[in-house]
Amino acid sequence: DGRYLQYDWSIKVDADCVFLPSRLRQHIWGLRPPPDTAMYLKNNGQGKMGNGGFLGAIEVFSKKAMEMYFDNADDCAKYLGTNSGEDGFFKGCMDAIGAGFMLDAQMFEPNFDPSKCTIASHAAFHPIKYASHWQRCWDLSFNNKCPGTTYDCMGPLDPPLSSLAGGR
Repeated sequence: DGRYLQYDWSIKVDADCVFLPSRLRQHIWGLRPPPDTAMYLKNNGQGKMGNGGFLGAIEVFSKKAMEMYFDNADDCAKYLGTNSGEDGFFKGCMDAIGAGFMLDAQMFEPNFDPSKCTIASHAAFHPIKYASHWQRCWDLSFNNKCPGTTYDCMGPLDPPLSSLAGGR
């Protein structure tokens, strides 16, 4: 419907991602991206494990990049295919159509542990799969609960981290 044209940036966030818009705004300002430029932001410093710096938990595109995408979406689907996840598709398409990128390795770091939500430099936390963990992360990062203490100051998590596959 063209709503994205009203904004300088479009952001897609997974449902299991705790996203802090004010922090992302600070990250973008800190990068000083050139105005009116087609670009996307690589969002992590995980290298190959992080899809070349672009994981789908949070995807950030400039208005010009979105305009270029919509002008070329059919060709991207036809020539690049749609067999990858949406993050792989969008990264491949953006690269193919000539959109640039900037790296913000501190935007987020993949980790399911809500204790990581105390890291004030991140703009997003993912994957936070359980409602109680998501709420804890939100309270820690946005509502500034437990400042100067540990993440468990609000009581035990349900389910406890120790019960999750892979442990901490």
